[in-house]
Amino acid sequence: MKIFDVNLSTGQWPFRRLPLADTAEMFAKLTAQGISGGLVRSLEAPFSLNINEENELLYEKLRNFPQFIPLPAVRPDFGLWKEVTAPAAALYPSYHQYSLTSPECVAMVRALLAKNITPVIVVREEDERGQHPLCKVAPVSFDEINELAGMFPDKKFIVLNIYYYECGKLSAENVYADIAFTESFPALAIPVEKLGVSRLLFGSHAPFFCIGAAVSKVACGDLNEEEQELVAYKNAEKILNGR
Repeated sequence: MKIFDVNLSTGQWPFRRLPLADTAEMFAKLTAQGISGGLVRSLEAPFSLNINEENELLYEKLRNFPQFIPLPAVRPDFGLWKEVTAPAAALYPSYHQYSLTSPECVAMVRALLAKNITPVIVVREEDERGQHPLCKVAPVSFDEINELAGMFPDKKFIVLNIYYYECGKLSAENVYADIAFTESFPALAIPVEKLGVSRLLFGSHAPFFCIGAAVSKVACGDLNEEEQELVAYKNAEKILNGR
């Protein structure tokens, strides 16, 4: 089964040592699991004071892996977003401390969408219970996600790393969610019930999470073949191709 992973990261996380720190090693592992491409974020970008440096390093790391697409980080108070040319861009509202519905963020998102750049909103990077006690970062507000998406109803937004019980909070129908943090039984029962297979995207959240765990959610038998293909790659392709 072809798989496109919208939730990949590379680099160093400041609070714990992650496996697959070597980019080539991680991509080899992904390929072995059937993942033929994906969107890749910088692990340093959430805490960096200069996301331009992190984006440049990310592009350099991925230069020899064309099937894996760099996902540059953007923020309203950092003018780099005006120069971004990419199919999608990563927003870290909680880490970079801004509101999705602030005039500055809305203006940035409007400009990105005008260039057919899909906003990818990172709701969290790790379970709040496992965060360093001196660095507690709250998840992004779902009210703000819905309000922002509602301002652009003909455009698509992606959110990463939401729990299964949060799927029902995505009331804006132009918001799509990845499956990395969804742990229900059966595996995707609640996300499918709340969002439908047409709004679910494959995401492993590697190297934080085990790659095979995400693959098994799609392949475990809860979805028929057509639904598996939608979640595995077709939904993501439609978004990134502007359809």
